[in-house]
Amino acid sequence: MRKLIAITLLLAAAAQLAVGGIAARGATLDSGESDLLAQVNAFRASRGLSTLVVSDSLTLAAKWMATDMSVNNYFAHTSLDGRSPTQRMADAGYPAFSTWAGEDLAAGFTGAAQVLQGWLNSPAHLAVLTNPAYRAIGIGRSYSAGSQFGWYWAADFGGLADRAATTSVASFDQGFHSAWAGQSPDPTLAPGQVTTLVVALTNTGYRGWYQGSPGQQASIATSSPLDVARPELAQGWISGNRIATTTTSYVGPGQTGWFQFQIHAPSTPGTYRLDVRGVIDGATWLEDPGVYWTITVR
Repeated sequence: MRKLIAITLLLAAAAQLAVGGIAARGATLDSGESDLLAQVNAFRASRGLSTLVVSDSLTLAAKWMATDMSVNNYFAHTSLDGRSPTQRMADAGYPAFSTWAGEDLAAGFTGAAQVLQGWLNSPAHLAVLTNPAYRAIGIGRSYSAGSQFGWYWAADFGGLADRAATTSVASFDQGFHSAWAGQSPDPTLAPGQVTTLVVALTNTGYRGWYQGSPGQQASIATSSPLDVARPELAQGWISGNRIATTTTSYVGPGQTGWFQFQIHAPSTPGTYRLDVRGVIDGATWLEDPGVYWTITVR
């Protein structure tokens, strides 16, 4: 597979963009994105340069761009909606028009080490990676089996560390959505008995769910409250608060994903409630349709 890399280095004009006060959660990097961050910072440190802090707004911009390229199968710095890298960073809440801003893109590389090496082999990319003006970075990657290059990577660089200003970060739609499609009935069990439960969620977004792909794997997790461990019910779950992923390796837009898992009844008779919600770890929570089971132990 042919590998592609690209770069934009922009010195912005001194005009501050006014950003609406749309609150957003702090940026979350998946394992591959975190690996690339560590390698970029290790390289900069080896050159005596300052390491880069993760910017929430730059990360939103980078994740959006990587997703847009993978879903729409193109590779360019100008997104299909006509925006430049600087405009996309500004729209994400970063002051890109009043500081240094740059963007690196890569396609066809499966790992962070390959991405970094590709950039290091290019004099233009090397100039960006060694630019002492940069203080912040955002990283995104996205995979689409139907695209030309599979994996698409985006790294957005900025001259100001803005992480503390997350309350003014705009939130982008990352393309992951779901709707309830069905579930198994409430069980009645004897103490210690094990049973299987099933829930079906339809992929109503424009991105596929890929089993085993960080940042793109759909799972169901404990809810109400989110992420609470349920050791009294867990039976072979992924973890204490991650219950199961899809039974198939891929669930495309418009398709229905099935999640099958087991619970064991607590030793104390009574009524127990298990709330669950879909999640794409490293990206976003899916919509909450209020899925739950009432488990009766007799």
